[in-house]
Amino acid sequence: MGKKKSIILIVLTLLLASCSAKGDTKSKDEKNEVDNFPKKTINIVIPFGEGSASDSFVRQYSQVLNKNSNANFQPVNKDGSGGLIGMLHTYQQNNDGYNILEITPSQVISDNLNKSKEVKLLDDFEPLAQIQSDIYVLSVSQDSPIKDYDDLIKKGKKDKITVGGAGSTGLDDFATNDFSKKAGIDMRFTPYTSGSEVKAAALGGEVDVYLDKVVNVVDYAKSKKVRPLVIFNDERIDEIPEFESVPTTKEKGLDVDIGSWRGFVVKKGVPEDVKKDLNKKIKDAYETEEYKKYASDNLVDIGEGYLGPDEFGKKLNKEYEKFDEIAEDLDIK
Repeated sequence: MGKKKSIILIVLTLLLASCSAKGDTKSKDEKNEVDNFPKKTINIVIPFGEGSASDSFVRQYSQVLNKNSNANFQPVNKDGSGGLIGMLHTYQQNNDGYNILEITPSQVISDNLNKSKEVKLLDDFEPLAQIQSDIYVLSVSQDSPIKDYDDLIKKGKKDKITVGGAGSTGLDDFATNDFSKKAGIDMRFTPYTSGSEVKAAALGGEVDVYLDKVVNVVDYAKSKKVRPLVIFNDERIDEIPEFESVPTTKEKGLDVDIGSWRGFVVKKGVPEDVKKDLNKKIKDAYETEEYKKYASDNLVDIGEGYLGPDEFGKKLNKEYEKFDEIAEDLDIK
């Protein structure tokens, strides 16, 4: 009996030693992966189609990253379902830092509306950084009877105002509802499939007002085709002469600052050292003269810029709460 016990103890000892060795090997392999990061191409998943503003941004930013780091960043388009296809694709990859997802408010709204049962932005991803943001502006065609902000409010108190924007139950719809509610006027959102259709509708008199990003309105304002009425921001845009006299929502006593933005996240579980490495590369690229020139040329430096992981994480949570309230107002939640 004593002999059998001795044999069993020897076998158990060998098994434990074997498991320990395997664990150590696995731990060493994982450490090597982190220490040698990156040793292959890092994909930046663009959840929208080629030629979109999000696509142009990532392609430009990837070039800056490649020039200013020891890594190769490759843009990959995964378009569909308002950004959900790209988010799901990234979620299905390993959490090793080799797949970064570009996000916009669209992915937050998808969470609010529970559009996917398989993946959630706030549950399944961690923020790396916000890079740029766009400011929204309400405008009218130059021959519109609505001459300024006060005219808009006066008309909205008496009659229904139609507002053109891109997409139904998207950011434009949410921003319009938020403004309408806080301004106390009757506005009805009319969705179009593209920004060019929205402008054509506004210029052709199909809608009273239209909502768009400042960067998309500047040339029309310069050529006197449209007249900006109010900017969804706290401060005026003094950098652009055509917008110097345009009031802000804050000036008018409204807490309305919904706008678009672009940033990066990774799937939860990426090793801390890898995230730190990615964050440094992303921030270093943001601070280059090349990116600053691109941002200035494309007017994406007039709004809030870089936010680190902690600040960006807080912003995502605030955006979720804000959009959740709007979704309930729209009765689409």
